[in-house]
Amino acid sequence: MKKVLVGIIFLLSVSFTTPIWAAEFYIVRDLTTQKCTVSDKRPMTDIKTITLATDTIYKSREDAESGMKTIKVCSAQK
Repeated sequence: MKKVLVGIIFLLSVSFTTPIWAAEFYIVRDLTTQKCTVSDKRPMTDIKTITLATDTIYKSREDAESGMKTIKVCSAQK
């Protein structure tokens, strides 16, 4: 009975903490260079030269790189 209870507690704790470990990628735009890049950190709000290019949060770097091609200000860069 104790093993079952410990197992249930373990599963519940993992299910609630897993989203914290999930990777998040953002498309950010540097306003001074006008270039977009993929970042694994959300830009800080006190930095005025770097901003989010989109509000979308991507689950993988590949998805973010593909998404960057669809954003007008990012796809126009050379």
